[in-house]
Amino acid sequence: MRQKIAAYMMLFSGVSHPSQLLIYGTDDPNLVQSSLAGMLFLVVGGCLLTGRRWSLWLATVLPLLFGCGALIRILTIEVTPFAYLHTAIDFIVVALCVAELRATKGQKN
Repeated sequence: MRQKIAAYMMLFSGVSHPSQLLIYGTDDPNLVQSSLAGMLFLVVGGCLLTGRRWSLWLATVLPLLFGCGALIRILTIEVTPFAYLHTAIDFIVVALCVAELRATKGQKN
């Protein structure tokens, strides 16, 4: 169940990242770059839906890296409300995936 919740959160994030360009426009290069990079979460969400164990590792590492980068952006530059939402999603997904990895430790898949 945790893996599916994480998958749907990643899919939502992958769609909402580029959607913010419809609201804020494409004038800010930082916003455009993060929006396009965030589309990678569509792939992560799709991988999580496969139910494979390796996808939990993928969904732990990538959102952790992106979340840390977003946290640095939040602390150093002016960001949109989407940045706070996406950062929260990143860290929630990491927690869900780590919990699932621990719960399924020793199982092959």
